[in-house]
Amino acid sequence: MIWTTAALLVSLAFARVSTYPGEITDTDVDIPEVKAALNFAVGKFNNQNNDVYIYKVEKVIKATSQVVSGFMYRFEVEMAISGCKIPTSKLCDKNNSDNKKPYTCEFEVWSQPWLGPPKLMKNVCKH
Repeated sequence: MIWTTAALLVSLAFARVSTYPGEITDTDVDIPEVKAALNFAVGKFNNQNNDVYIYKVEKVIKATSQVVSGFMYRFEVEMAISGCKIPTSKLCDKNNSDNKKPYTCEFEVWSQPWLGPPKLMKNVCKH
């Protein structure tokens, strides 16, 4: 039963993301699974960053997906300071993006939902 459910979920997700196994395709960041992968990568970036501010995605330059024993999501994004200081649980409307140059980041997130949480495979950012 579990394997049948997992296979069904993979088939449904595959149908929304790619045409052939292994094919890298452009994808829409509004697809819930893709958005979740990007949010996961941004969260990891903010946890590993030594800045006092939380960064947010200002612009998605490119987003792709690939079926590889799960899903590999690749993102190229511009990140800017949100104005929220770490740690915070409050929403911040303040925008301090003028204080620093934005980062251009490349993230790769490998998602195998049947095995547990996703993994951040690549996290490369530069000014």
